[in-house]
Amino acid sequence: MTQDLFSAAAQKIVDDYLRISPDERFFIITDRRRGFVYKLSKACFDAAEKKKIKTRLVVQKRTSYGPADPTVIRLFSNIKKNDCVFICLEEKLGNFYRKFQKGFRSIMRQQGARFATMTGLRSLTSRNENHFLKAIIIGSEEVRDNGKKLKELLDNAKKIELVGKSGTSITADIDGRKAWFNSGEFFRSGTGGNLPSGNVDIFPLEGSVTGKIVIDHSVKIEAETIVLKKPIEFILENGEIVQINGEQDIVQSLYNDLNNFSFINHRAGFDPRAIFRISGLSLGLLPLQPIGLNLMDERLLGIAAVSNGNSWGKGGRNKCRGHRDHLFWLDHVKIDGEKFSVNKLGSL
Repeated sequence: MTQDLFSAAAQKIVDDYLRISPDERFFIITDRRRGFVYKLSKACFDAAEKKKIKTRLVVQKRTSYGPADPTVIRLFSNIKKNDCVFICLEEKLGNFYRKFQKGFRSIMRQQGARFATMTGLRSLTSRNENHFLKAIIIGSEEVRDNGKKLKELLDNAKKIELVGKSGTSITADIDGRKAWFNSGEFFRSGTGGNLPSGNVDIFPLEGSVTGKIVIDHSVKIEAETIVLKKPIEFILENGEIVQINGEQDIVQSLYNDLNNFSFINHRAGFDPRAIFRISGLSLGLLPLQPIGLNLMDERLLGIAAVSNGNSWGKGGRNKCRGHRDHLFWLDHVKIDGEKFSVNKLGSL
């Protein structure tokens, strides 16, 4: 059954999300020669080969941060218009700044290439592989119209308020900011996004997020999703995390992750505080159950995400080497004062 799901998910990526034709090139990047990421990468390779698409599978070195693998850098040095890239990694891609002075997404947009990504899959367990594959197969078919309606609401709004089940209550100024809906429609030149699809992101004006954030689902530390037994609280000042409260080991790991990126930003000439800044809010719309992996769970109806770090190139102005998403259970949202329950979000 699982192998059939790998094949079906690969077919969905090749034929629906990216819509690759035989006259286009397809590059697949993974970081293991076994396990889930390799099985899905190989299934995509096989699906493309059957369509006689010129396809290359690259196994990069595993990395959580720092420069990209030289083999991958050489690949992107030769990316052309209408090329397609699928990135499926347990860890991260690595950065391109030393070579290109810009990130992966900027390179793809500039060259007119297309992409689909899923990274940080280290926390995906074997018992949840089928659920994850089914989320890819379902994609955004059930939520595409709903997501576009929510995006339009946010595009025209000035304020947003998120209230969580465990005490989160934050407001943010979004006047003039455009939302981004991960619809899975990555078949136009220069487009791409994360898989599974099905979430709507909005990037508030920098420094405008106020209130209390109580993370009660999971936090992201390096490439790993940590599912929480007890909530973690972020204390904010001027839209930045100034204090973290909760289980000591997790709090210390969060601080270590933040301080590491702060050092990297300082060395790169960026604001060291940029990684502490709340940069994005996300609302999930897929009607599925969580599996304890942020990449999927932040797409799910009833879960919201708050991110710190980079928003540049996504709709915000916070330039940062690093980005982290942390998830909490949502009670309701207010958009310019109008209340939307979770059920209402699921049926706009």
